[in-house]
Amino acid sequence: MGYARLLAFLAALLLPLAAGLVQAQSAASLYTGEVPVPDQSDEQRAIALKSALAQVVVKLTGDREAVNGEAVAKLIESAERYVQQYTYRQDVASVDGQALLRLSLVASFDRAALDRVLRDRGLKVWTPAARPPVVAWLALDEGSGPRLVDSGEAAARAMQQVAEQRGINLVWPRLDSPEQAQTTAQIVWEADVMTLGADAARYQTDTVLIGQLRRVGDAWTARWTLAVGGQPQPVWESRDTDLAAVLAAGAEGAVDRTRGRSTSVAEERRITNTKVWISGLQSAQDYARLFENLAGNDLVKEFQPEQAHGDGLLLKLTLNVALDRWLSYLPPDGVLRVVNAAPAVEGVEATLALNP
Repeated sequence: MGYARLLAFLAALLLPLAAGLVQAQSAASLYTGEVPVPDQSDEQRAIALKSALAQVVVKLTGDREAVNGEAVAKLIESAERYVQQYTYRQDVASVDGQALLRLSLVASFDRAALDRVLRDRGLKVWTPAARPPVVAWLALDEGSGPRLVDSGEAAARAMQQVAEQRGINLVWPRLDSPEQAQTTAQIVWEADVMTLGADAARYQTDTVLIGQLRRVGDAWTARWTLAVGGQPQPVWESRDTDLAAVLAAGAEGAVDRTRGRSTSVAEERRITNTKVWISGLQSAQDYARLFENLAGNDLVKEFQPEQAHGDGLLLKLTLNVALDRWLSYLPPDGVLRVVNAAPAVEGVEATLALNP
């Protein structure tokens, strides 16, 4: 494409695209899950909160397989510990021409706690700042020449949903006229990375997904190109009789490639055996409160009392992290507080006290 054609293309898109600016996936949405429920009973809420947290884990890591690990399974079982708030939402859907009322639970989870727990389990957390919007330019040819795929089409909505489930925003460009759409469709069909990539800055991103879809017999085939900073990545393809499935595969591929470039490095998981002295235990209730707190702490793998004297207890701990990190994570208003992180006592690596 010539320079004049590039300028004309950008000028034609300036007004409609400026109206469509989006930000990277918001932190709030990454920590929120939504699950359909049959009713508002306690039993259904407990089940839904686990499903909602599983959604959040997938979004935070960008990895659908993250929820299949044993460590994350324990986290999900404890979903109620991490929920900050939940509410119910009602929608009216049309099914076979009939209005149907649908109920969903929307739950938001503790950002700091989940980030810490996931990293301590050796998972990579995809930070919100590292999630660029992806501008989706899709051209489809059913045999009479390419046309642009509109965001309102059912298959495009399915593609958008797949991207959102994995924590990415797809941006759908808007065009004002049929003539402009026809010209742009040809640009997309030619996979003109220079032209399409040059416009990505209007969406506050440098990432563009270009898809060329055509019907071959009973199936759809698609050729996908992800361009970052004007540089195309290796091309991949998808094929299916269902157009929505083909577009979903494009979204999955874009997320995999975007995530691969920008996922933060996971903190190393480190199993630590240590001994700590805990004072301030005045009653059986205090002991019960201490043991309940340790049993519910995801960073404590095991604990075993070794010696009791006066109001204190020597505990052997097996931690999922280094001792200094575990101590740093104890909340100032929590059950335990740090007295000395490096006491001059043989066989004791830290002293703590039970808060009243």
